[in-house]
Amino acid sequence: MKYNLSLIPLLLALGACNLVPDFQRPNVATPSQWHDASLATQKSAVDPQWWQAFGSPELNRLMTEVLASNNDLAAARQRVEQARAQAKIAGANLWPALGLQGNVTDSRTNSGDNQQETGHFTVGYIVDLWGANRASRDAGSARFLGAAFARDALQLVVMSNVGQAYFNLLALAERNRIATDFLANVDKVLAIIEARYRAGAVSALDVAQQKTERATARANLDLLNQQVTLAENVLTLLLGHPPQQMTINAEQFSAMQLPSPSALQPASLLERRPDVRQQEMALIAANADIGVARATFYPTLQLNLDALLAAPQPAGAALSLAAGLTQPLFQGGRLEGGLENAQARNAELVETYRKTVLTAFKEVEDAAAIRRNSEHRLQALADAVDKAQQAYSLSEERYRVGLIDYQTLLNTQRSLLTAQNSQVQARLDVLTAMVQLYQALGGGWSNNVTKANIFNR
Repeated sequence: MKYNLSLIPLLLALGACNLVPDFQRPNVATPSQWHDASLATQKSAVDPQWWQAFGSPELNRLMTEVLASNNDLAAARQRVEQARAQAKIAGANLWPALGLQGNVTDSRTNSGDNQQETGHFTVGYIVDLWGANRASRDAGSARFLGAAFARDALQLVVMSNVGQAYFNLLALAERNRIATDFLANVDKVLAIIEARYRAGAVSALDVAQQKTERATARANLDLLNQQVTLAENVLTLLLGHPPQQMTINAEQFSAMQLPSPSALQPASLLERRPDVRQQEMALIAANADIGVARATFYPTLQLNLDALLAAPQPAGAALSLAAGLTQPLFQGGRLEGGLENAQARNAELVETYRKTVLTAFKEVEDAAAIRRNSEHRLQALADAVDKAQQAYSLSEERYRVGLIDYQTLLNTQRSLLTAQNSQVQARLDVLTAMVQLYQALGGGWSNNVTKANIFNR
């Protein structure tokens, strides 16, 4: 049997129409510069190793660890693989389907059994007359890219969470140190009060009040010890380890450097943030789905190529073509509903994309505002701590010689503790805002994913 192989290029070229709307990135009001003056624009993007700017060897180690062991990131990588597989499935209809059919006939005659085996290849092909198969392939490719961008966006979130969790742990450890020193000061003052009580210089009320202060300080220290343990557990969970098998070498809170990240122009966020690119890929996929929905209104041509290629005469080819042509007539609103659904889904994602971009602008401005004001507050509190320390030292000496009453000493003692804790909180706010700013600016992210990656691991 002879096959007319010259028909193959003709059949593959039949799909010439394209019903997919032209894609255009939605317009979003984009400011020309940042509102916060502290975001001095720079010519280069954020360093991909942004966490190293804090000068913390332990934080560097934790970032390396989280990329290798975080469970959420591992799950996101598998979602990318799922999207890769779905993209392959979505593009499969662009290729002929090859199969094998076989029959076995077993008949019994007077002369004995007679068994006959027959088999032949089958080749089927759906001609992409209206571009539906190409649109399905393009939608699958966009969804694969979207899954990859979602993974990258999650990676930024996880790394930001690690940075914030580590700084929170250091802040709690610093507050624990302050509380320990405060308890020691309370004990020192209690010894002075008891000595003066034995000398008859003060009443038992002063002793009772200071013992109450000591018990409260002890309770606060126990609470801080609990919070330190819980903060360590949060960090170990992010790192994908049980708390029992993880050791964190906490550094001095005051040793953390305070970098000054700057930003590119606001329009750069459309390319520099993976979550924005993820939403754009969802839009591209939804746009392609409109083309798929439109194609359902038109005839479908399915070829049985094993019969077609065996017919060298044009009449045989025409007969095979006509036999595979299907035209939908009445579907009870199914086709119209499918198109309306695809169009509404696309319109929804347009608004989601715009909201994502606006949220990105907001997150940068929020982090910059918190950083700027926290830095100012930190500077003021540094002076407040210094003055409170001087006031406490003076009041302790004057109380020892009876120049002031106990209440004045107690007030200066509490003021010092409050100022020190406020200073720690302000420094934590600065560090947290800087981590959030790096994240909001895209964290040095670059798009290393292309359509070619769909078929490459």
